[in-house]
Amino acid sequence: MSDIRVASRYAKSVFDLANEHSILEEVHNDMVNIKETIKGSRDLEVSLKSPIINPSKKLSILNALFGNSNDLTKKFFTLVVKKRREADLFETAKQFHVLYNSKKGIEMAEIITPFELTDDLRTSFKEKIRQISGQQGVELTEKIDKTLLGGFILNIEGKQIDESVRTRLQKIEQSFAQ
Repeated sequence: MSDIRVASRYAKSVFDLANEHSILEEVHNDMVNIKETIKGSRDLEVSLKSPIINPSKKLSILNALFGNSNDLTKKFFTLVVKKRREADLFETAKQFHVLYNSKKGIEMAEIITPFELTDDLRTSFKEKIRQISGQQGVELTEKIDKTLLGGFILNIEGKQIDESVRTRLQKIEQSFAQ
């Protein structure tokens, strides 16, 4: 079974349990913390994926890093390590976040620009995304790509809106080549 499918199933199970026990916000905060910590630490990511490191050592690492987590989250660590799926922890936390945003009516989008967005531009993009998606909230991830020259690329709902100068120049070049 693919890693994403496994992670999605684990995320759904934890999500349902957290929702059932009215601790969704706490567990969501734990999952965001886990996702950001693993994303920010190459050593942690490698350790969790390493077949050489003993599973009990991995559980100790997780408990040391996330000891203040909710009890459900700690039990989840134990299960994941027992099933030898700790390598899927990052993807599981990511999928949990997607489920949470879906339940809360928050659209996830990514904007790529050649410069840092101003507050006004950020607000404008969020409002446009709200209109497109029909969701009440927006979680906007911003990335800077200096090769764009100008314009932006917006990824939303699995679609890409590419209004970059680079793409426009490529289209012009292709039209001259025909």
